[in-house]
Amino acid sequence: MDARYLKTDVGRAALRERTPDLPRVARTLLLIIDGSRSGVEWLGLVAGSTAETLQLLVERGLIAAGAAPAAPSAAAARAASAVPAPPADALSSGPALAELLATMNYRDLYDEMTSQARPLLGLVAGYRVVLDIEKCNGTDELRVLANRFIEMVRKEKGAEAAEAFCRGLVVHHRAATPE
Repeated sequence: MDARYLKTDVGRAALRERTPDLPRVARTLLLIIDGSRSGVEWLGLVAGSTAETLQLLVERGLIAAGAAPAAPSAAAARAASAVPAPPADALSSGPALAELLATMNYRDLYDEMTSQARPLLGLVAGYRVVLDIEKCNGTDELRVLANRFIEMVRKEKGAEAAEAFCRGLVVHHRAATPE
């Protein structure tokens, strides 16, 4: 239970399809769990959840032990620094944002948005965004939500935070894309 757990593809599908045989507390735990905390920490955040709840999610293949979101690799950091940084606000709005989001696949957008929603927007707004992410049916819907998410970050934390999130998308995308 000290492990950090991540949703599996089966878990994401269960949330999207609203699998009926999952108890409410287990669904809530599945919805918010990500690699940012240990299983014990997540259990402390979800009222009524127990070790058995966590075990149920593991047994059904909805979550799996994994690592916390890793820092970009040295190769990704070098690749990011090799390209001159665009001027402020260049990535987080207009055609540059549209182009950036068009190059991102579902997995990369999902990972970055779910890992950054709570830190950037706070517990309640971040939770709502994670709910919206889980409702997305495909990359196109997720890209539309990503635009809205970036605007929310801009309003809540400012243009610099929105730009930093977009730069994180670039780094994540470069790290995930084979050279």
